[in-house]
Amino acid sequence: MTTIDRVPPELRHIERQLDSLYKSNPLVNLPFATAAWHLLATAEEEMLIQQLARRNRLNDIHLLSTEFATNLEHSMLWLWLSRACNPGGQIPSSYDDELCEAAMDLFSLGKKYASVVYAFTRAGRGVFGLELQGSTIQPVGNFFENLAYITYNYLIGCYHAEQPLRLSNYENFPVDAIERSLRIEENQFRCKLNPRIVSDMVAFHKSTFDAMFTLPAEWRFTSYSLGEFRKVFERICAISHIHIIARHLAMVKRGRFGNADSIYIEKSDDFLRRIINYSRVSESAVRNIIDDLTYGNRCINTPELRLQPLIKLTSDTYAIVPHLWICMSAENSVITLLNKWTSEREAYLEHANTKEEIMRDRIINRLADQGFRMVSENVPDLPDIDLAIISDIEKTALLLELKWFIAPAIARELNEKSKEIEKGVSQVPKLKHAFANHSEVVLKKLNIDSSYRLEGVVVSENWIGEAPVQSTEIPVIQSDHLIGKLKTVSTLESAIEWLRARKYLPTEGEHFAVGEETIAIGNWTLNAPTADTLTREAFFPL
Repeated sequence: MTTIDRVPPELRHIERQLDSLYKSNPLVNLPFATAAWHLLATAEEEMLIQQLARRNRLNDIHLLSTEFATNLEHSMLWLWLSRACNPGGQIPSSYDDELCEAAMDLFSLGKKYASVVYAFTRAGRGVFGLELQGSTIQPVGNFFENLAYITYNYLIGCYHAEQPLRLSNYENFPVDAIERSLRIEENQFRCKLNPRIVSDMVAFHKSTFDAMFTLPAEWRFTSYSLGEFRKVFERICAISHIHIIARHLAMVKRGRFGNADSIYIEKSDDFLRRIINYSRVSESAVRNIIDDLTYGNRCINTPELRLQPLIKLTSDTYAIVPHLWICMSAENSVITLLNKWTSEREAYLEHANTKEEIMRDRIINRLADQGFRMVSENVPDLPDIDLAIISDIEKTALLLELKWFIAPAIARELNEKSKEIEKGVSQVPKLKHAFANHSEVVLKKLNIDSSYRLEGVVVSENWIGEAPVQSTEIPVIQSDHLIGKLKTVSTLESAIEWLRARKYLPTEGEHFAVGEETIAIGNWTLNAPTADTLTREAFFPL
């Protein structure tokens, strides 16, 4: 099936111009280690400044962490694509002001380019249109209609299981052990790590890690299990968080921001031994996990930092960008990464069919005391009844079409996962139609009669899609949000009316404000509609 490109040819020509803007940056002509170090150190410095400015504003911090990974993604890839001519190189021990300026320019270009990629990718699939108005690229169509759904996915993501570590949490960690291990010499610092201090940091974040890893730990791929991956990730994430705390302490003592140790550097062999020792995972599993997480490994020609955040600056030296690790949605990222390789994808598919069962059981268990009757059945020649929530007192039933897929993180994945939501939305009406026609099979499976009211909803574990795939008849909601509503209502009927009225969505003016960002990139300007969040508290309207 051929996909129709809905972007005009003259705009595709401009896109190709924008694709090449990075080539004029001085960093792309330097040896990889020198260029990458300056980019990563400068980006980490910028993240620190922004984080301190937004302290204790969780929605802003969550958005900042997401933006950081996205913005760094493109600039890092550009250096990687240029490295064939300049492999290896020397890791600097101090900042070069001119190269730091070039790094900031490249990082800023990556931020702008991320908006370009989003606009052209989504417009290419018809989510909205793009027009060229003089030198301005202008989105047109139903984009503003989409902002409530975009905002919902973002705001729910702030409090969903896949959220990254809360960046402000460092203030609550007992820092005495880190301070005792801190060594400062001129413009450099180092925190001497040990198993105890790393173990304490892992324990400190246990509830967050528990929420972040929702799939069974025993799921095994060709070289390691999800449980083994979690242990390794937790230790690297803990090291990253310790490094951030140590840097804050060094800043207080020194009274300045900049230093040459903003990113964590360690020799490959030392790093491997450290993670084996701290995680108590077998050497072969740790080697394979680290190998998979290393940027560009396993023949990935266009690597993604969100999937492979471990940077090998030279053949024997790793670099860890602390904020990149603590911004990472680990389980989602590793599943996405493993699905890039055929052998691992086959292993994943063997497990994937159980995700719906896990989701269904969790909903049933959490609503066990609400007095509902629950039904899950296969229906011949019709979609399965993933889960039906029935109130026999009210003579009302709610069909749940369950969806649990790898949550989208980039524009291309938004297009792909939209099809999953669209498919779910198309399934429920088939069952409703059969019920309306008094299907004996459906009535018998649900153990109801035709006098009942039957409605349906698509329930997604993580992402509910955007406006183009929504239906006026079938709502789409995140699973924990629906569970929360059903635990607070006195009747199933009231929950159904709440769903039908889309009262779970954020409201413009109360939860978000519509705006427009003007992005100057190259010789062109992109006007990008934005949804700026207004709420500073948990978004979970019930």
